[in-house]
Amino acid sequence: VRRNVFNEHGCILSREPTTCKGTSDNLFILIGLNAENIVAIHEITGTYPYAVMNLPLGGDDNAPIVSPCIKGTKTRWEILPENECVQTDMDTQTYNVLSSVLRQTQDDNSFVRDIVFPSNGASCSADYADSLEEVSMILGNQCFKRVHPEHLSVFDLTLCTREENPCTLDLSNGDHPVKSPLDNDGNAFFDYQGQDNVFWDDQLSRLTKIGRLGDTIMFKDLPNNMRLAKVANRFNDKTSQGQSYVVVCGSRNEVANDPSLGDFGFEIIEHFQNVDINPAAHRESVFFMIALEARDQLRQLMAWQLSQLFA
Repeated sequence: VRRNVFNEHGCILSREPTTCKGTSDNLFILIGLNAENIVAIHEITGTYPYAVMNLPLGGDDNAPIVSPCIKGTKTRWEILPENECVQTDMDTQTYNVLSSVLRQTQDDNSFVRDIVFPSNGASCSADYADSLEEVSMILGNQCFKRVHPEHLSVFDLTLCTREENPCTLDLSNGDHPVKSPLDNDGNAFFDYQGQDNVFWDDQLSRLTKIGRLGDTIMFKDLPNNMRLAKVANRFNDKTSQGQSYVVVCGSRNEVANDPSLGDFGFEIIEHFQNVDINPAAHRESVFFMIALEARDQLRQLMAWQLSQLFA
């Protein structure tokens, strides 16, 4: 029960791990966008999040590729081992400028790095300022390869699994190109290069971007179809419970739970049987139970409605 004028005298700060916390706490649960977690979200929700790879640099229409040396241009670079690419031919000035921008960026993603070429300061040489397109840079023991701006971005491709085939995928090979990688192989990567049909440019505005592979996001940043209690429970850090204080007020004459009685939850139909229910929903369940079965149903229903207005 929230703190109010009737119970504030009995409020205490509790750090017990069993203390009920508000559902808003779930919003800030951290989720790492790695392959294991992408597969876990799929298994829990039945949705199809993927890290999309091998998008053509110029898009489906082979549009002209803008040089990364143009001021204000944002580009993405995949981070690879040194031996997996070849240094692109360029003069010393251009190499030094691009390598400086790549090193100085505050982007700490371990898979890709997004940079914006500065509007002021040094620039690439005139010979390369406009002509560079596909570029690989060797820096130390790493290679930075320029890629499509959404390469290794994590998107929700659930839309593309609908029966009406809104993404105009080639379904002639039997296995569904979006369903198959996760369903059959537990593969969190969608290889766009392997698709016979091109659809990215047409569908991008309809697809929900979740983040980049390697990013850490909050539970609240997930699409609605993935923001489920089971997902929050899967990624909630149980080891941190009880380490922070929670204001506990309770209701008048309320007594503490007796752990010796075992797990206990409220349930509308089963009449206070031991059930597995989200603790955050207990108050709502009690409201519903009383509203449906108590003699003063009208008063209880009004109390419920008012609680939604002023909570």
